[in-house]
Amino acid sequence: MGIKVGEYFLKKGIITENDLKEALDYQKKSKGYLGEILMKLEHVSEMDLLQYLSKRFNVQFISTEKMEKMAVQKPSDIIPEKLAIEKNIFPLKYSFNSFRLTLITHEPQNIALFDELKIILTGVNTIIPVVAVSNAVKALIYKQYRSDLQAFDRLVKKGVDLNLMTPGNEKVLGYDDAVTDVGSVIDDIQSGSDEKNEENYKDTFSMIVNQGEILSMTEGSSVTASMVSHMPSWVKEQRGQMMELLRIFANLLDSYRERSFFGHTQRVAVLSQELGKELNLSEVELHDLLIASYLHDVGKKHHLTAINIPEKVNLERFIRYSEIAAKIFASVDFSRLTMSYLANMYETYNGRGLPHGLRLDEVPTGSQVLLLSDSFDYMTRVSKIPVPTAFNQLAELRFFSERLIEALKKVQQIDAMPSSSNNLPHLEALIISRKRFDLDDIAEKLNRLNVKTYRAEQVEIAAQIIKEKKGALNFIICDLDMPESAISPLKLLAAMKRKEDISEIPFYFFSQHNIEKNIITTAKALKASGVFPNYHPIEMTRKIVEEIVRLKKS
Repeated sequence: MGIKVGEYFLKKGIITENDLKEALDYQKKSKGYLGEILMKLEHVSEMDLLQYLSKRFNVQFISTEKMEKMAVQKPSDIIPEKLAIEKNIFPLKYSFNSFRLTLITHEPQNIALFDELKIILTGVNTIIPVVAVSNAVKALIYKQYRSDLQAFDRLVKKGVDLNLMTPGNEKVLGYDDAVTDVGSVIDDIQSGSDEKNEENYKDTFSMIVNQGEILSMTEGSSVTASMVSHMPSWVKEQRGQMMELLRIFANLLDSYRERSFFGHTQRVAVLSQELGKELNLSEVELHDLLIASYLHDVGKKHHLTAINIPEKVNLERFIRYSEIAAKIFASVDFSRLTMSYLANMYETYNGRGLPHGLRLDEVPTGSQVLLLSDSFDYMTRVSKIPVPTAFNQLAELRFFSERLIEALKKVQQIDAMPSSSNNLPHLEALIISRKRFDLDDIAEKLNRLNVKTYRAEQVEIAAQIIKEKKGALNFIICDLDMPESAISPLKLLAAMKRKEDISEIPFYFFSQHNIEKNIITTAKALKASGVFPNYHPIEMTRKIVEEIVRLKKS
């Protein structure tokens, strides 16, 4: 077992008993690692701490100076920004041949984190931690992901000459057995230039950061952070292709059912993800829930929802039917979590479900989410039951936890919906999008709000509808992602602004993705009524209708 940080610095003579007491008192009042607190109180230098951590956990290290010098790259191709910020980690190097990710972290001992990442990140079998101080990692994330060039000035204490603390030939300590003798630890760290290290670690992190080049000729497909732009074609491709294939497969199955089922499975997948996020499910749980959502109706001749569970007319047949999806995919290499969600999809929180009558926390949360999403979409979109009525019927079953029912109310914004669409003025709108799923989804949300909709999959068709319905249209919603159209959405708006009889029709843009600043600037210059990046259909339609109603009243 390695020596503790306080004892190490005390025996080395870097800190005094009073320094250690001050740091321990500080630690009681605020969370944090003792080593970083000692550094914050200026009792130890960054290099003292990094050298200790390197030897203590048998890992390599990288200084703040080296991280600050790194040019802005594209690390989101390896690790998403949200995950990097949440875990305070940064990808430094990825090896295609060995599926090995070298990771900057302030917690090199966090094995649970590394195991979680190997599940979340496709194509990562091994994680090599590189230790750095936590604020420096945070600053690096902001600089690299958000192009925040002032991050190090804000987050890392300045006024200390890092060059004085960083050896000119900064080396990475070797991987040896844990040391318990304080004297030998100190001697090893102070030497830092033995032959074994010189021979085995020629490719130092100074080389990685400052030169950004391939590290080893024997591992020609290895990349550093400066080359992560090559990653989307490989690391993300496998997962992306699998999910796209599942989505296409699910839509193909829906297409063989009656027309009202179009997009059902995809809508269930979207709602499941929204509910899962509201319940704070982990990235792993959300990923496995997405797969289960795409597969939940496979093999079913008749649709089975929560409303059918109390019937149980033919119990034995009902049980067999509830197990179909799980049995079909039993031989496929899906995760246990995905299979559990499918196998227990018809179990209920009050113990009245099938096939085993599980209750309360015995029912996987993902299974509950899947059943609620499937039932809600079937009732509202296929059976055309009004949303408030469907919500109340599902809540009255007592099949779902109160927390999950509240999550559904929140993501569907049911509290914000009028008790009757008759209370709203009748409106008419045009929706423009190449994606039929988006057309149908937005139209359904607008229909809830007493809006009659026209739909166009091409800008040219939209222009004809505008010409014919100009006196009736109250507003237009247009997808910015419109390939295969000779006229872009922005050009359509510009053309409308030049024609007096249609120039005042409120025009809104939306996108499933982030929207570039220059496009937003152009839209504002053309006097677009609103722009919705990463749009949420319920929130967007409600805001637009509220604004149009306000304009009509004024």
